[in-house]
Amino acid sequence: MKVYFKFLITVALTVLIVLPAVAVASDSYSTVNKSIRIDDNTTTGDVDSVNGSIKIGANSFVKSVDSVNGSIKLANDVTVDNGIDAVNGAITLQPGCEVGGNVETVNGGIRMENAIVAGDVETFNGQLRILQGSEVSGNIVVQKSRGWSFNKRRKPVRVEIGENVVVHGDLIFEHAVELKLHETAKIGEIISDEVEMVGSS
Repeated sequence: MKVYFKFLITVALTVLIVLPAVAVASDSYSTVNKSIRIDDNTTTGDVDSVNGSIKIGANSFVKSVDSVNGSIKLANDVTVDNGIDAVNGAITLQPGCEVGGNVETVNGGIRMENAIVAGDVETFNGQLRILQGSEVSGNIVVQKSRGWSFNKRRKPVRVEIGENVVVHGDLIFEHAVELKLHETAKIGEIISDEVEMVGSS
């Protein structure tokens, strides 16, 4: 995930100052300075928010979810056709969720339980908790700092891989990590020079 790309998202969404919290063409949602709440059993397009959280109700289908300065929470059995991106906000996937692309965040944690991600799960600076039978087809990635924060030493990022989790790719840690790995989890290679094992989850 490119930080400059996230900046472009912020600019693009900010200039979309239409009526906050309204649906636009193709039943997509784009808001500025207001949160988005999508009811259960809803089918819609892209869901984007600047300075507001996003909550998507159970059994819904959306094309993609993007947030700047707000959390993203998916209830049970939500399907996201593409990916989920957050800047300065946590991402939560409840049981039964399926994501067709990457799940990425900057400065926010990711928690998924019994969920499926077809791409990578990535963070720059946030706790990762992949729990209870979740499946990730790609890699688990903790990226190193870039830009203005390049020379600042961050604390280790906590990564938990829980019971019966399957990661088809590798665990790629470009920054120091404290890894909690359940004995039943199946993962690829651990690629890192700074990993501290902190016990089984």
